[in-house]
Amino acid sequence: MQTVFTDKKESKNLPYQVFTTEQVKSLEAIYAQGHNGHCYDLMERAGKRVFSEILRLNKKPSMVWIFCGRGNNGGDGYIVASLLKEQGITHRVFAMGIPHTNTEANLAFEYYLSLGGNIEFDLPENFTVPPEITVDAILGTGIKSAPKEDAAEWILFVNDLGGFKISIDIPSGVIANTGMVPGNCINADLTVCMLGLKPGLFTSDAVDYTGKVVFDSLNVSTDHFYNQISHQEIPLRRLGYEDIIANLPKRVTSSNKGDSGKVLLIAGSLGMGGAALISGIGALRAGAGLVKIATDLHNVSAINSCRPELMTINIFDEEALVQAINWADVIAVGPGLGQGLEVSQILENLNGVRKPVIVDADALNLISKGLDLYLERMVITPHPGEAARLLGTSASEINADRINAACRLYERYGSTVLLKGAGTIVYDGKPITIISEGSPAMATGGMGDLLTGMIASLCAQGLSLSQATCVAAVIHGRAGSMASKEAGVIGTLPLDLAPYIRLLVNG
Repeated sequence: MQTVFTDKKESKNLPYQVFTTEQVKSLEAIYAQGHNGHCYDLMERAGKRVFSEILRLNKKPSMVWIFCGRGNNGGDGYIVASLLKEQGITHRVFAMGIPHTNTEANLAFEYYLSLGGNIEFDLPENFTVPPEITVDAILGTGIKSAPKEDAAEWILFVNDLGGFKISIDIPSGVIANTGMVPGNCINADLTVCMLGLKPGLFTSDAVDYTGKVVFDSLNVSTDHFYNQISHQEIPLRRLGYEDIIANLPKRVTSSNKGDSGKVLLIAGSLGMGGAALISGIGALRAGAGLVKIATDLHNVSAINSCRPELMTINIFDEEALVQAINWADVIAVGPGLGQGLEVSQILENLNGVRKPVIVDADALNLISKGLDLYLERMVITPHPGEAARLLGTSASEINADRINAACRLYERYGSTVLLKGAGTIVYDGKPITIISEGSPAMATGGMGDLLTGMIASLCAQGLSLSQATCVAAVIHGRAGSMASKEAGVIGTLPLDLAPYIRLLVNG
């Protein structure tokens, strides 16, 4: 039975399984073995799904334009065109060339011609009736670099058209495995992904081009194939809020504050007390029973007056700090901490600690400068700039392949990795998790500090390091989306998310 999945931003019914382009090709090959050596029926189903999306937008669109490349993505476009022709819907088809003979795309091409369809091989110079809906079937998932000159020209032309734009499988110009957009790219309003979700739909630059993402399985069950992959290589998965509800912490009637975990935050140098406060509130709103902040004394009165539920100690009182480290169930270190010699000396107190430690911000920068932290259970939470310093590369290289960057960080530091950015990546050895939540509203200082406190809080409440990291990232992203829907993406502050975090952590 065909399943229709909806809004990426809501993440409600998108599958959790994610496949690389190579894995999808293997899946198609397996399918072809049992279907006379071809996948033409999959192409037909893909075209029908896109056609149904056109009718969902408008049962009688005034004009539909379809732009077809030479490959199988173009074949999907010809199927759409054939359905439009059969239904008498006004349309135009533009092709970059004739598909290769003896291919499924060529079969679709010939079928459209057999219906009396007309194909134009040049872009129109003058036209009186612009398209209400445009279908992008130019480039598929096989590209590894920027579109070549002819494809790039077609993409620019499509982007300049008005109306609603639908991309088949992935917007032309997106590298499907990484989400990198190295050149011109279709700016889609809707992407209809087929057979298997591609990682590039949810991370890096691609999130600015996909629009809403819907999914169609094409009546193919991928469960067995995914399980095989999981035994052979590192699997990819996507997580949204609906996927993590079962992992949220629970409380029984007899619960007390001690049962919900004790969090120590080592954060906030002189003038940076806000980072410590934001992180502390994140820990409280995510459900920690007790939260203590080791911070510069100049921050204490402000923290206590703003959020009296937070306990504070002098970060430079070594005896008090050691006692707090022994007291805590989970420790988070780094927000607003600074990178001076005295901070390095403070962090040396953590060496050998067997408790979970969440390492963020300035603590990460100190590690990149050579600070040795010997921790058995650690989560590192770099943004691309911090990740670049940790790996000795550039932020642009990190963003070019965020999944690979997370894997490299894990290999080097042996810890659970949360790589922030568009499409947060979490990796702890297996699986690679892409967080499909978030909003541009979250591009403001302090959001990472909030997340650090949340991870520590959820871990203190009994979730494993990996679970706490994934759940916190999902809630953090969804809360950002909820806050932006209420008041807009510009001007959202980290603590604007706090009420939504409370709601979401309660399920």
